[in-house]
Amino acid sequence: SIPRMADFPAVRPHARSSSSRGRAFVLIPLAVIGVVLIGVALMADNQSPEAPSSLTIDKVALRHLTKDTNNLLDYPKWSKTIEQINTLPYVNHGLWAYYKGPPFLQRVTLFSGDDVDLTRGGELVRRILGLPLNFGRWEGNHYLHDFETQQMYFLQSNQHSTLVIPPLKFGSAPILSDHAKEMLHNYISVGHNTVIVTGGTAAVDFINKNLFVEGQTTLEPAWTRGPYEKQRTTTGTPFQPLAVTLPNMMNHVHGVRKSALPLDAVSYYETQGISVIFSLDFMQGKLMFIGFDYTEVSPPWIRVLIAAALFAD
Repeated sequence: SIPRMADFPAVRPHARSSSSRGRAFVLIPLAVIGVVLIGVALMADNQSPEAPSSLTIDKVALRHLTKDTNNLLDYPKWSKTIEQINTLPYVNHGLWAYYKGPPFLQRVTLFSGDDVDLTRGGELVRRILGLPLNFGRWEGNHYLHDFETQQMYFLQSNQHSTLVIPPLKFGSAPILSDHAKEMLHNYISVGHNTVIVTGGTAAVDFINKNLFVEGQTTLEPAWTRGPYEKQRTTTGTPFQPLAVTLPNMMNHVHGVRKSALPLDAVSYYETQGISVIFSLDFMQGKLMFIGFDYTEVSPPWIRVLIAAALFAD
């Protein structure tokens, strides 16, 4: 049979009213929270790089944060190659490899300070080493402008690399601070690196003031006409295939007196007691002196510089 309404128990009005009020107390706070969350979401949608909040971060900083994913712009020019300076973006800029030392560094670095003759001798040395320019400027991680910089801090940990001091201006050899000398000594002593110093009397002065302990060793600059004879010490070195003599090149070659060289120095080319190419071991590394100022193009002396850069290998 079909049930009738009278068969169901009557619901008391006060009980139904109490249940409705309980649900209202629960739903009203949830609704308020929902409205707040929707408002926050809408504000977040409007917070694009084109319309940043002035209360949190400025427009340029926000664009930098969201678009420069590799942060290459944060790195100084000394830490980049010429291509990285002029072309963006590059990924994995600061790679660290155990076999070549810290990132940012090259196998050959050329000193480019204010004391360098950039127009003649320094420019020819740069071309011989094959180092690129950036729109005519010596910049990028092939060049070291100052021994006091963070770049030198990284460079002192390099391995199997060469730091070349090109010919300096006459009477203008930089005198480094104690901190810079310490980093230079660390570079030449650890990591099988080579420091090549080229030029005449200014180059000898640079070595005396920055690489030797004061009062311990002093090289004596000297000159002789030449030609300069190859020594048996070149056997088994990158100098072995070079010419048996080197020319004076119209008095552009200077040397040091062999009598003033340390006992463990090795002379490769000399004449009449004057060495124009010699090396000196500094623990794991090597100091190399080349007495030509590279103001003239001389194929034999060009080959000397190329061969000297191979000692670090």
